[in-house]
Amino acid sequence: MIFDKRITPIRNDIAASDYKGFLKNRKFITGKIYYVKSSSSNLLSSDKKNLYSQFLYGEQVKVFEIKNGYAWVQSLRDDYVGYTPASSLQLKKIIPTHKVIALRCIIYKSPDIKSLSLTELSFNSLIEVTGKVTNKFFYKIKNLGWCHKNDLVQLNAKGLDIVELAKKYLHTPYLWGGRSSIGIDCSGLIQNIFQINNEYFPRDTDLQEDFISTEVLQKDLKKGDLVFWKGHVAMMVDNKDIIHANAFHMRTEIEPLIKAKSRIAKKYGKIIKMGRN
Repeated sequence: MIFDKRITPIRNDIAASDYKGFLKNRKFITGKIYYVKSSSSNLLSSDKKNLYSQFLYGEQVKVFEIKNGYAWVQSLRDDYVGYTPASSLQLKKIIPTHKVIALRCIIYKSPDIKSLSLTELSFNSLIEVTGKVTNKFFYKIKNLGWCHKNDLVQLNAKGLDIVELAKKYLHTPYLWGGRSSIGIDCSGLIQNIFQINNEYFPRDTDLQEDFISTEVLQKDLKKGDLVFWKGHVAMMVDNKDIIHANAFHMRTEIEPLIKAKSRIAKKYGKIIKMGRN
């Protein structure tokens, strides 16, 4: 039996208890739920040299081991597995009521734009608002501070314009494995857009490609459709232009599909799928 290591918590020595009976010679661990308390937390390879992905504030992970300052975890939002600093996690529950819809949300010490800035949270972070709005502009965030109400949407928000949301990332630096407003990659951008609309969406481009079941022809492409190359994904802004985080511009950019198609083909090959969720 072959397991995808990216989304399967199995190592040579330990594994999630879900796989007991399928595997031998391992210690099986149920895991414990932790919450991400940092604005973002890198998800790393076993040698801690490669960035796989990032967790955002308020996300839940299942921890199977903590050793030498790192936790071996699986994301409960997209199933991704890897190592993240244990200092970024807490057992204390964060019960989300809202999501951050601004590219970057400033958390203030008090409900005043002139107040001291305590931290910043990225788009798609999960936060717990406590009590009512103290005035018509600010919300109290549990254990953090205050943020402007325009930076948030309700946790159960759906039907948000995915292209307008993607445009929030324009000129955000490209970062392989990034999911935050500081740096983002192509699949991280697309995943965040669907997640904030309360839709499950995988992390990597090949998983996303498999997940998209409705294929379309190039002549039928419309706003919000996805275009896949080997190792890359972009979203249609309309029937001609795409938006994508990419290493050519080293940022998120809008450009004509025909231009990107020609350039990418020279290095990575032709488009392998076009479709919609």
